[in-house]
Amino acid sequence: MPSPERDRIVDTAARLTRERIGPRAASIDARAVNPVESWGDLGREGFLAAAIPKAYGGMGLDMPTYIAVIRTVARGCASTAMTLHMHSTVLRFIDSLGTEEQKRRYFREVVEGGRLFGSWGSEPAVSLSRTFLMETTVRREGDACLVNGVKHFCTMALGASHYLVWCALDGETDMGKALLQVLVPADAPGIHTDGKWDPLGMRGTYSPTVTFANVRVPADAALGRPGSAAQVGVVESFALGYAAVYVGIAEAALGFAVDFARQRVVKPDNVPIAADPAVQRHVGDLAVHLEAAAALLESSAEAWEDADPVRRGLLANKVKYLAAEAGLHVTSKVIQVVGGRGAYREFLAERAFRDLRTATLMPPTADKMLESIGKGALGLEEGMFRFATGPQGA
Repeated sequence: MPSPERDRIVDTAARLTRERIGPRAASIDARAVNPVESWGDLGREGFLAAAIPKAYGGMGLDMPTYIAVIRTVARGCASTAMTLHMHSTVLRFIDSLGTEEQKRRYFREVVEGGRLFGSWGSEPAVSLSRTFLMETTVRREGDACLVNGVKHFCTMALGASHYLVWCALDGETDMGKALLQVLVPADAPGIHTDGKWDPLGMRGTYSPTVTFANVRVPADAALGRPGSAAQVGVVESFALGYAAVYVGIAEAALGFAVDFARQRVVKPDNVPIAADPAVQRHVGDLAVHLEAAAALLESSAEAWEDADPVRRGLLANKVKYLAAEAGLHVTSKVIQVVGGRGAYREFLAERAFRDLRTATLMPPTADKMLESIGKGALGLEEGMFRFATGPQGA
């Protein structure tokens, strides 16, 4: 995408974040609710269709522009940025795996109706950083499919219109052949949520536990062939977008600290604390860490389109790891730079610290990312996830 067009799109996201999305962030955080009004604002500007090709009425953003938008929105509200990213990644799966009829149907719901799509993969007894294993099952029954199981961290529950539910074909023990995504309407009978959601941070992603009890969907709700979801280079983009959220959060925290240091005047010197060499050293350290993560994020997004799935996995692991480490360092140290006021809930630094600490728990874990990065350096590259074989992932 030409640079002027990219700049225009990112500028629009920045204005929307500054004027509408950011001012709501504290209230969304306090109430731990879906950022519905912010989704509406994004939809009116076309951003809910960011990952939909232009041929279907979407924005068709290239990866560098898309990542810049997610990073920009995260500076104002991490939960809004994360839910936009989860929704957009589902649309990428539909674009890569869906039939022409599926694309027309689901993309129209977003472009014309402003609908959102969630992705539900996590399960209580499964660690996706260890093996790609789903205990939630799907089986054919006549002209329909039945979905049974339990999912947790179900982002956008009670907020999206459809959920991309990651399942295993009932009776198939090789997850590489069993993995199947099914698009389940939010109003399908048999979906039950416990409604429990009171986490440390990322509170506006509203992600309670959901149970599926013989949830019946049409057979054409299945997306792609079994096993294909992990083969098309889309699942890796989850981590790339996570990194954009981390960088955006940390940028907001550092910006807050810089403004605070410039304005905070203390006695007896009666000069801003920005004049203190100790503060300058701390801010310099944070700026360097953050610039390194941002540079890797940008270069990874630029390399994305031409990379195969294995290469995408390595790119995503590297940038997610560095962005997480830099983000944790920045948001923690910002509170130290600001002092006691940094721990006050009324200030952005406190929310940024909680959001970053919570968001970086999303898979892959730091250990898994480093293992993958190390294998790449040793010429032992492999996919981002391992598939389990056997009834319990043995």
